[in-house]
Amino acid sequence: MACKAARQTDEYHGWECTITEGACMFLTPNSKACAEMYGEGPDAEEMFDEEED
Repeated sequence: MACKAARQTDEYHGWECTITEGACMFLTPNSKACAEMYGEGPDAEEMFDEEED
């Protein structure tokens, strides 16, 4: 799995986001893309910390 916030489910398209409590926005969970596009997910904090430096 490529996103720590995604978990497999029998709903949606097979992946649920534990942050939004809905369907993962990607067919294959991708926490880096989620952080870049939506500013959410486990990689978002790391991304914003790098921008501040």
